[in-house]
Amino acid sequence: MTELYSKAAATNRERIAKLERLTGLPDTLDARQQALHDRIASGPRGRVAGPLALWLHSPELCERAQALGEHLRFNNVLPKALSEMTILIVSAHHRCDYEWHVHAQIAEREGLPADTIAAVKAGRKPDGLPEDADALYDFATGLLRDNAVSDAAYRGVAEHFGTAGVVELAALIGYYQIGAHTLNAVEFRIPGAPSPFGRYDGTG
Repeated sequence: MTELYSKAAATNRERIAKLERLTGLPDTLDARQQALHDRIASGPRGRVAGPLALWLHSPELCERAQALGEHLRFNNVLPKALSEMTILIVSAHHRCDYEWHVHAQIAEREGLPADTIAAVKAGRKPDGLPEDADALYDFATGLLRDNAVSDAAYRGVAEHFGTAGVVELAALIGYYQIGAHTLNAVEFRIPGAPSPFGRYDGTG
């Protein structure tokens, strides 16, 4: 075990010396990391990618974050399309390429209209939102832009989704901010695809 950690530490020192940022999973996985990897891959996500792959560098963090994320993504009280719209609002706010790339496709599959997705990407409030989506949009953008939620947005979310919806929506926003910050910190790229926000062209 000591030898394994020594090799991992040496690899990390070499990467840091070359100013190479993390690109995904650790080069080698110890027993705990491997067990955690396999548990995530066999769960509802079906794979270990994006921030989860990066968090495996700190298995304690990954263990706790993946459990929270699994509940917030797959078991929160919000309709799936609105849950994904929330994630896209966070991704667009932080210009997080990978998070947007993955969840724009999921949002489309969940029935979120293409013009709504395009408006969120551009940082605009989509036209003609239903009351529940309108309240959710204002709640999310208020927290992200002003660190506050208006009375109208709070009341709308509470009326449509209950008090559980209020706290789970706030937590969903916070969780995907953690993911976006992790991905942006390492300049995580979408393999073989251009940046949705113009950061790179996908050829390098």
